[in-house]
Amino acid sequence: MKIISALMAGFREMWAHKLRSLLTMLGVIFGVGSVIGMVSIGAGARHEALEQIKQLGVDVVRVQRRALTGELAGEALKKSPNGLTYGDAEALRTLCRFAIQVVPVCRVFADATTDSEPIPSRVYGTVPAYAQVSRLPLDEGRFVDEEDVKNNGRVCVLGAAIKRSIFPFRDALGETIRLGDEDYRVVGVLGERHAVAGGASFALADINEDIYLPLTTAMDRFPIYLEQVLPTNTSELYRLWDRLTGRPPLSERPVTGIIMQVERPEQTVEAALVTRNVLDRRHKDIRDYEIMIPAELLRQRQQAQRIFNIVMGAIASISLIVGGIGIMNIMLATVTQRAREIGIRRCVGASRFDIVGQFLVEALVMTSLGGVLGIGLGVELANAISSYAKWKTIVSGEAVAMSVAVAAATGLLFGLYPAMRAAAIEPAEALRAE
Repeated sequence: MKIISALMAGFREMWAHKLRSLLTMLGVIFGVGSVIGMVSIGAGARHEALEQIKQLGVDVVRVQRRALTGELAGEALKKSPNGLTYGDAEALRTLCRFAIQVVPVCRVFADATTDSEPIPSRVYGTVPAYAQVSRLPLDEGRFVDEEDVKNNGRVCVLGAAIKRSIFPFRDALGETIRLGDEDYRVVGVLGERHAVAGGASFALADINEDIYLPLTTAMDRFPIYLEQVLPTNTSELYRLWDRLTGRPPLSERPVTGIIMQVERPEQTVEAALVTRNVLDRRHKDIRDYEIMIPAELLRQRQQAQRIFNIVMGAIASISLIVGGIGIMNIMLATVTQRAREIGIRRCVGASRFDIVGQFLVEALVMTSLGGVLGIGLGVELANAISSYAKWKTIVSGEAVAMSVAVAAATGLLFGLYPAMRAAAIEPAEALRAE
């Protein structure tokens, strides 16, 4: 009953001095709001990073062509003229004991058209295992299979956006689309997936605009897409060499990337070391490729996120400290104003402990109410950031609970000294106070 009476007295005191109480709570309100806002930004960034890593795959090692310029490009033409090749993928499949899948990928120049209208798209040649290692969401039909690769099949798999553009109101399976000068039969359609960026050198493009062909079909019928990874003159030289000398053997055909899947994520670092040794030897120490380990990238992101959370939490806590100092100052002034009340309560039997408890409960009520108002501010702040900055924010229950707990602790901590000052007043002196 004493606790209920103290709570009621605390609410009456706040209601009797509404403006003073509101001004006192402002620091707590802004402190809790900023904590929730900052934590929600961090949680959103962490969620985005996890989604990116999931799409890259935590059990894979990715190898991609690297752009070379100047003298390095000239040296590469002498020692490793084809860059990353299908033969490199075969060598990794043979020499890396960690590999359970090695998937070459080749982006090619192939204009997709319908009724003479070009369709924005990216065309890739690959093998059946690509769907597994890249976690492609197949919505209809199937992906390219071994027979398609073996027989240079003129079949394709469409991304969701391509399907909507070409076949908006009918089933795409069994229909044909035109790539270059030939028709290709649609055997599968991918499900929708949001585009994410996996890093500066390994951006995951929007697969909704991708078209997938059998690797051999893409290599035999279309020129490889090299403009973004090699100087333009080098790319032109590759295509001129193809026209003058004919297609090189499959093992010497350039590819744009290789994805190697291992049994366990913890094997990716060792697999990457083996990959670098194999490719350095095959490319005569020309680093015309890049290696990325998504599992390592995940660990780096998590470490950076922890540091970010600590820094943001420290910055947001400053507002709570300022709010706590404000509460202490107001309550110290209140002790003087309520000296007669304190004296009367002591005279009718209240102990020093009762006085301390009364002031602590009032501080707790004030900061807890400020925390509740701060939650509303923090949620609105997170929504505003999400709307205007286009950042993903996540307001978690843990963040709300932590903010309210910190606000309550602030009230108890900064209300303790004024409460002890109030309890230390002698009844006789308190009754003589004006």
